[in-house]
Amino acid sequence: MNKNIYLNTPQQIQLTRYVITTSVFLCIQLQVIPNASAEEIQLDPVVVSASRTEQRMIDTAASIDVVNSQQLHNGQAEQNLSEPLARTPGIFALNRQNYAQDLLISSRGFGANSAFGARGIKLIVDGIPGTAADGQGQISHIDLPSADHIEVMRGPFSVLYGNSAGGVINVFTENGKPGVEASPYFSAGSYGQRKYGLKADGEQNNINYVIDAGTLHTDGYRDHSIADRKNENAKLGFKFGQDTSVTVVANNVNLTAQDPLGLTAAQLQINPRQSGTNAVTSDTRKSVDQTQVGVDLTQRISANDSITLTPYHGERHTIQYLAATGAATTAFNGVINLQREFYGMNSKWLHTGMVGDMPLKLVTGLDNNQNQDHRQTFNNVSGLQQPSTTGQDYGMSARNLDEYLQGELRPSEKLAFTVGARHSETTLNATSNNTLASLGAHTYQATTGLASAQYYLRENTNVYLSYGTGFDTPTLNQIIYSAAYVNATPVVTNTGNIGLNAASTQQVEIGLKSEISHAARFTVALFDANTSDDIVVASSNAGKTAYMNIPKTKRQGLELNTQWQLPYQLQASLAYTFVDATVQQAYTEKVSNASKLVNVGNRIPGVPRQGLFAELMWLNADKSIEFAVEGKAADSIAANDLNLESASGYGIMNLRAVFRQNADAWSFSEFARFDNVFDRAYVGSVIVNQASSQFYESAPGRNWLAGAKATYKF
Repeated sequence: MNKNIYLNTPQQIQLTRYVITTSVFLCIQLQVIPNASAEEIQLDPVVVSASRTEQRMIDTAASIDVVNSQQLHNGQAEQNLSEPLARTPGIFALNRQNYAQDLLISSRGFGANSAFGARGIKLIVDGIPGTAADGQGQISHIDLPSADHIEVMRGPFSVLYGNSAGGVINVFTENGKPGVEASPYFSAGSYGQRKYGLKADGEQNNINYVIDAGTLHTDGYRDHSIADRKNENAKLGFKFGQDTSVTVVANNVNLTAQDPLGLTAAQLQINPRQSGTNAVTSDTRKSVDQTQVGVDLTQRISANDSITLTPYHGERHTIQYLAATGAATTAFNGVINLQREFYGMNSKWLHTGMVGDMPLKLVTGLDNNQNQDHRQTFNNVSGLQQPSTTGQDYGMSARNLDEYLQGELRPSEKLAFTVGARHSETTLNATSNNTLASLGAHTYQATTGLASAQYYLRENTNVYLSYGTGFDTPTLNQIIYSAAYVNATPVVTNTGNIGLNAASTQQVEIGLKSEISHAARFTVALFDANTSDDIVVASSNAGKTAYMNIPKTKRQGLELNTQWQLPYQLQASLAYTFVDATVQQAYTEKVSNASKLVNVGNRIPGVPRQGLFAELMWLNADKSIEFAVEGKAADSIAANDLNLESASGYGIMNLRAVFRQNADAWSFSEFARFDNVFDRAYVGSVIVNQASSQFYESAPGRNWLAGAKATYKF
């Protein structure tokens, strides 16, 4: 197989950038075709709440995009968050084709260097944080079949969500529809994919409910990547008069997945579907069992004031088997058994009123979140758990208490100002339960702020300028090892690394939003973010990683998003991202005990410089038939801090078709989709800074998926 299919050459980099740039130009040209049918079919208005108060998306001085219900469900696999997030500029959700590892999600370059789960981004599902108090997030419990919409926010407004909020991904479960209905669904596709489930929803006598239970199985695109996942999600709402509403949300996920690991460049060229070194020998795998429940209580206390309280509680048990290094058959401390209890109470008070003749909105509240972890490690001997003389047994905790205040004032119909501040206090603690040394405790405090101005050029067109400061503490996973312990031969006492500083960021954004007509929407934003004390790899050796702070990194770029209703029942959409995420001051790190210089201008790994999603959809008048072409492209991705290895950029095309019928109380829909129709070989994701150079996670070639859903309305 030709090496240049997967790895970069100067010619291939130029080709990929040419494809992306040309696609953007052609799509923009397509948008200016006169719209003969604008009065017949209009784009739905979008209301968002990511800024904590409901308002039209165009009225928010922030980069916020919404993936609506149709985009979530119509002809989609509904398997991974990478599907809907591909539509949003500024976000890269790289699918590893590996259910034993979460997606690699970054927002404007924040979160790209995560080695475990989602970091640097705030995840929220129905008001319940999916991101723990230390900034570590999990996404496996998100139930896409019952989701109504997803709000994605980037930039300065994100700072008002506290620690690890380089972006905010807010998922909302749908509400039940009037009456009672049940919907079984099923899909099957390439590589042994099967997904089936049953969703029921309804609304009667001020009681609203949605219940969904689904099962997913895949044999996996790569060797040693079989996975099974069961999701259950329930949302139950009550209304008590006009002033009180209570919503109860409960969900569970049970996951078992083999881990194919990453591939070296040589392995990738020989066979991109093979598993990585020692994956089979060590039987690398992961199991997750998580249950959580939360309550959202909203009480209107006057015509202008309301209070919302959101208590929640959950438990998560994760067991992960890691690979031995080299020719060994034993991975020392290669089994991680982590039990987590997480809970908290978030509160919000909303006031709307007037200051003279000027409308005013005030939002203030307290967020209190905590997780208690029991972390144990054992040896992995040929896939079996065995006791370890150096095994860890830590009681770890993270807790935060944050207070925030946000206000919006509109002096005139054309001018709006928003200011906000948040004080955060986060404490990390790790105490040993055996003969190993305790790692200590550390408290981080930060006050972050936001200021923005928005000016309306006309009723549905405005420009805005926003500035914000944010911070990002280390996670519990990042304070486990000291650099001296990782590098030492023979082994020395591990004292941990709990003295790491929190990273701090200053962001500036300028943007334009316009609803050009009732059937067209256009947004563009330029951003610049400078980070001090960014948290990066200090040393990586034999499966252990220590972290450190570096002086300065920068992330700057452009985001473009547009949707347009075209003639002949066509709809077009485009999301384009350019992000330049780089190191601004050189530093030295150690890889397998060898010192390496990371130069000024090196790209932050895991972040494509450009990304594109484009879609052209035809929908007939009665919505019984839908056809669409999707185009996705991404620039090259640096695999490590040294920028010595990278994956080539790529462009792929997907096709989908949806058919709908109605018969009395029944409604039916069927879909089929073909992804990567030109069978492009490419790397879908990388494992950043992998010490054994097993960076690459290949993506499938041409593949298919088909499914059906029936709904009966009682």
